[in-house]
Amino acid sequence: MRTSMIVAACSLAVGLLLTGCAGAGTSPSPSPTASPASSPSASPTPTSTASVDPNAPAGQCADDVLEVTVRTAPDGGSAGHTNSQVVFTNTGSTSCELRGAPGVSVLDASGAQLGEPADQSEPASPPTITIAAGGTAFAALSAVNIGTDGGPLAGSCTVAEGTAYRVYPPHSFTAFDVSATVPACSNSTVWMDVMAVEAG
Repeated sequence: MRTSMIVAACSLAVGLLLTGCAGAGTSPSPSPTASPASSPSASPTPTSTASVDPNAPAGQCADDVLEVTVRTAPDGGSAGHTNSQVVFTNTGSTSCELRGAPGVSVLDASGAQLGEPADQSEPASPPTITIAAGGTAFAALSAVNIGTDGGPLAGSCTVAEGTAYRVYPPHSFTAFDVSATVPACSNSTVWMDVMAVEAG
């Protein structure tokens, strides 16, 4: 009886040892790696299928109801600067909302961006602006008056002629191209500044 118990115990130990070794020799399968998501590409014309920014106001104006224009500000400008307004018109039948500063850059005749986009200057918590049907809101756009020689930025601005503004409404991934003849710094010097949208 004692001998058979010893044999059984040894058999159990050998079985456990083999099982442990087999487990140690199996490497875990590598976790699948996620490929980075591509950035949403904006069409130069408004579409209603663009992604929605989760930080947008609840009543965010749909791209397909917005009309975007750029006009000279009433004051025209200040010393060394030109002032404009990026105007958003609600062409829909109900009110909608915008909040924050738009994205603004300048394009050349081929549609390529010239230099850097405008700096976005807005408070930490910009107000939500409600635009009535048929109403407008605007964002103030200030630019250094670089002229053809760089003006106040001479020496740090490589001047090129732009043929359009490219505007992204706040919290939108859709671009609106607005034809304009405007000088731009084609290098890394920032010459424009855009504010948060305010009531029109």
